[in-house]
Amino acid sequence: MERPDQSATSDGVVWLLLSYLYTHPDAKDTAEGITNWWLRAHGVDVNDRDVKEALNDLVARDWLIQRGSLSGQQIYGLNQARRAELQELLES
Repeated sequence: MERPDQSATSDGVVWLLLSYLYTHPDAKDTAEGITNWWLRAHGVDVNDRDVKEALNDLVARDWLIQRGSLSGQQIYGLNQARRAELQELLES
């Protein structure tokens, strides 16, 4: 996977999100839920801006699928077509 042209913090969040999805490939949540439950609940101190940048980067690179919910919030989840590629990437 190519490295994004972003801050080191946001780049680190990209890898944290991909690692989370490696172990929870069916997980889906809002940006707020991802920040609070995928990262902060596991002891990762991260700000909302870095998470949103990482989510936008992963959507743009087709790692994540983004869809709207009935509440109007965006829901993010792994692009299942790239699940095997994610496994390969993180197991190498």
